[in-house]
Amino acid sequence: KMFIMDEVTLNYIVFCAAMVPIILYGIVGTFFCVSLFYAKFYLHRKGDPSLLLTELPGVSIIKPLMGVDPLLEENLESHFLINYPKYELLLCVQDEQDPVLELIQKLKARYPKVDTTLFIGGEDGIINPMVHNMAPGYNHASYDLIWISTSRIKASTEILLDMVGKIQPAKVAMVHQMPFTTDQKGIAATVEKIYFGCNIARNYLALNVFNVPCVTGMSYLVKKAALDEINGLSYYGKYLAEDFFIAKFLHEKGYILRVAAVPAQQNVASCTVVGYKDRMVRWLRLRLNMMWFVSGVLEPMSEALILGTYGAWAIHHFFGYNPYIVFLIHTSVWIILDYINLRMIENGPLPFNKLQFALGWFIRETLVIFVFFEALTNPWRIKWGKRTYRVSCGGHTEILNDKAILPI
Repeated sequence: KMFIMDEVTLNYIVFCAAMVPIILYGIVGTFFCVSLFYAKFYLHRKGDPSLLLTELPGVSIIKPLMGVDPLLEENLESHFLINYPKYELLLCVQDEQDPVLELIQKLKARYPKVDTTLFIGGEDGIINPMVHNMAPGYNHASYDLIWISTSRIKASTEILLDMVGKIQPAKVAMVHQMPFTTDQKGIAATVEKIYFGCNIARNYLALNVFNVPCVTGMSYLVKKAALDEINGLSYYGKYLAEDFFIAKFLHEKGYILRVAAVPAQQNVASCTVVGYKDRMVRWLRLRLNMMWFVSGVLEPMSEALILGTYGAWAIHHFFGYNPYIVFLIHTSVWIILDYINLRMIENGPLPFNKLQFALGWFIRETLVIFVFFEALTNPWRIKWGKRTYRVSCGGHTEILNDKAILPI
């Protein structure tokens, strides 16, 4: 017999479907409020001097390096220029033919008083290329405080002092910088800044306020003793998303993870929209294998244009309002809130005008749809540089090919 749905059941299904975007509006609205509040009152605030000890603890800064890009010297030199009484630079390079070695020698000669150690070659048996590269430096670190600072990060004394101050309490194991970018020219750089300063900032700050560990591995200060408690850095080399699992296990161990006052300054000279899109696909595929419901359902449905379309239908269903006007109001409010949030994250004038912001915002939001469907075409296969990996549910990773070493 053909199944015929009665009117009551159909109305119930439609009601439930229409309630989903209303609930999502509540969640996204809360995230906006929390992010704006945190950015206004906590970001870019100097640390409390009382949190610093009389004698500042030593810090081992690990820099994974591979190849030379136009701004690498500026980024690396910023670490030599840190005004801190006791720190060491542990520079990790994959092989002795890398052109970055010439730059390292030049900076060592320019700053002979900085305690610098060079490590060439990684640790065998580690799949994650960055962890493979950093492991020798981590194993030879002289101090308990380890600052993982990737090659694109620009450092400062202010950043280090803030992180050291925040990590002093016994239960705090990590202080991490919210990812962000420096000011660069071009539409791709605009899209990057909007992504990190709007979408990422909103979710990153709100989740951490709600005690949900959300950490990126580009720049974080961690207590070596705490990391060793959960098997040490090398153990997480079996995952491509080592930062996710380090944060997860530290949190489960009862440690506190705190957000640094200054967002991470990713300083990259050349970026393209295609390169941005490819990176978003890679990151989404990683997340799909670690938390499929959040990344495969909640994330896309919470994006501006998708939620706006779904929400406009739901509000029309419940209240009869014109869905096109609802969508226009939704988009206008969202873009205004994003602009305000980005200005707070930037802590100064933006490197583009409002029209350029609007263009970059729509490009970013439109790309979300293409990124989502491309990521779903083969969610277990991730191409990173010239290597290809297979990631299984839970994040475990195996190399499918090994033709070349990856850029860090």
